[in-house]
Amino acid sequence: MEHLSTSKWNIFRNYTADRIANATVQWEPYWHVYVENVLHPELFTYVRIVWPESGWNPNTKGLNPNRKTRAVWDKYKFNMMEHTDMQRAVYGLDGLDYTHDRKIMASLYEDTTGYAVGNHVDGHVIDIAWQLYVTGETGTNLNDSEGNLIKVLPFKNNSCWIMRNDSGSFHSCDTVEVESRRSIMLRYLT
Repeated sequence: MEHLSTSKWNIFRNYTADRIANATVQWEPYWHVYVENVLHPELFTYVRIVWPESGWNPNTKGLNPNRKTRAVWDKYKFNMMEHTDMQRAVYGLDGLDYTHDRKIMASLYEDTTGYAVGNHVDGHVIDIAWQLYVTGETGTNLNDSEGNLIKVLPFKNNSCWIMRNDSGSFHSCDTVEVESRRSIMLRYLT
């Protein structure tokens, strides 16, 4: 990621910002967006090539041990996830207002066979959650408060979901049955 030129990052960022800006907000069961081919094909190929094989941390104590986490690459984070152009694209979606750049939390996730997470709403410090699928299977379930499945956001390579976090945004992940489910997780904070 370190050797990509500024002009390349501009091309990649403009591509993704345009894909997000032209996405349709779904209001049922609550505010969310699903975008296919979200990263420029060249960047997506590169992300897969430079995906780290080492330097992983175990999941937070008390949570499913079949998840490993790692910091996101600095250049990717700076040029894509936290960049003002990207934040404006996300917060330009119907039902949101861009007021200022947000602080972010970002991680690479590698979920292995047996990973699952039950029905939950993200912590109140999270305003927007954005998960980009890299490789694997097992999407994200949108549920009601009792955990009843309403909709599945399918896991497709180079697709993502963006979700506004509120008291009704219940979601979960079924048990991962493949060797590895890789994704990039971003959270814009309140």
